[in-house]
Amino acid sequence: MYFLYVDESGDAGKFDSSNLTKTGSPYLIYTGLVVHDAQWNQTLNTIKNFRKKIAKESFVSYNQEFHCAEMIDPRKIGAFTQISVPDRWKLIEEYCDLIGKVVKSSIIAAVLNKETSLLKPEEYTIAMITKLYQSFNHFLLQKKERGLVFFDRANERKISSHVRKLLGTNVTDRPLEIEQIDCILEDPVYKASSDSMLIQSADVVAYTVKEKEFPRAARKKFDADLIFDRKLLANCYNSHVSDNDGIIRR
Repeated sequence: MYFLYVDESGDAGKFDSSNLTKTGSPYLIYTGLVVHDAQWNQTLNTIKNFRKKIAKESFVSYNQEFHCAEMIDPRKIGAFTQISVPDRWKLIEEYCDLIGKVVKSSIIAAVLNKETSLLKPEEYTIAMITKLYQSFNHFLLQKKERGLVFFDRANERKISSHVRKLLGTNVTDRPLEIEQIDCILEDPVYKASSDSMLIQSADVVAYTVKEKEFPRAARKKFDADLIFDRKLLANCYNSHVSDNDGIIRR
């Protein structure tokens, strides 16, 4: 069995480029880390050992959630403000290096660009979840395995309702008119990201995808826009719904 640990970057709100102070993000990104149950303990221990290492080096406490957005824009989070900006990006790159080279996992990444997408804001979440599930199901079909999905706790009701339609397990609504998804079991499992280092790892992936797809000039001096391609792109699962580089774009 395979587990898919999912986190997102951005939001599902409307984006208005003419009013940047009162609008949502220009993107909605979902990324998932695919781990086989036989490798689960080894994967978790590898991540835990990395966290212990950087804690010993006095960077981030072992018990502090590794959340990239808060690390790069820490505001008043003392755990991150004490780290220099170059060192914060170095930690993120080291984490990506671990995921890309040491952890035995694959990556599913789905990116929505609100400025170019024809979707309506109310369709953003369900469209991205659909693509995520289609890609994971395709992965499982190739492996001839079953899978479970783990999400960070956000939009639980909306996501679960849509997933039941995707899987045909809902009671009242007719299943959606899309390809059959039958390798993924039951409703998603929801966990607080602070309690799951694997969901925190998916956050690292999502954040670096965001920097690749929506780069900011001020961060290019830290090579923020290059981290994903250097460390993680080779691990992207190239499915029937992704582009040639393995990233799903809407």
